[in-house]
Amino acid sequence: MRPIERIGIIGNGAVGMLMASFLAEEYTVTLYGRNGEHGDVTIERVGVTSGTARVVSKPIHLLDETEADVFFVTTKAHHVEAATERLTGNVPVFICANGIAHLDYAERRGFQLGVVEHGVTRDGTTIRHSGLGRVRIGSLTGMEPLVFSASPLQIVWESDIRHVVVEKLFANAIINPITALCRVPNGMVGQPPCRDVALAIYKELTSLFDESVPYTYIESIIEKTSTNRSSMLRDIEAGRPTEVDAILTPLLKRAETRGVELTVIPLMQKLIIGASASC
Repeated sequence: MRPIERIGIIGNGAVGMLMASFLAEEYTVTLYGRNGEHGDVTIERVGVTSGTARVVSKPIHLLDETEADVFFVTTKAHHVEAATERLTGNVPVFICANGIAHLDYAERRGFQLGVVEHGVTRDGTTIRHSGLGRVRIGSLTGMEPLVFSASPLQIVWESDIRHVVVEKLFANAIINPITALCRVPNGMVGQPPCRDVALAIYKELTSLFDESVPYTYIESIIEKTSTNRSSMLRDIEAGRPTEVDAILTPLLKRAETRGVELTVIPLMQKLIIGASASC
């Protein structure tokens, strides 16, 4: 594969802008959005890291696969398919969406996977970097590992990216619905009575997957992101569609396939749908 010089980031939300602001220090970055501006955009980053970056912004309908050496897809899960319809997979594509609804799609299209662990929110072209983490990427097709320049973004290659995605799903399936319904920051999930609900969800999750995800991993995420407000909570507060169909709904289908009876997860799913409808 040719050296990485040009990076396309699909999704001009908080995560996309965070990645663009770091990667622009070493690479030529183009940021694509559904309603993206056409021209240069200056991103200001504040919080645990700070800085400014100038990147090229384009609307998604102008995406040309030959203009980048690698693409990162940072859209909401329900926008992934529309956002990647112009890509063939000839250039590496890493889908960094929440949940597992995109796994079959990624495998079918020859795309790869990524998990973003940083905390970030957006206000216009200013992003608040609220928590340091990693961007963990890996291949579903056996491609050779990619290496990126060192930065606080910390892009690392994972040999078993599926397991990483399942770990993130466990955290999202527990933290997102509880914080969204109780209207609390992530740290409250570690305290009673939210912790009791978290443990009940965790017990049902372990019955659905062969992979082992220790509850200490969930606790570490709660602690690291204790002051954060989850994406599902922010979506409900803003009256936007949530990612319930990417995070919780596939779990119900998985339970049906495996013949596993669930109680708590279906209830959380219905409550989130109801909360979204009332916004």
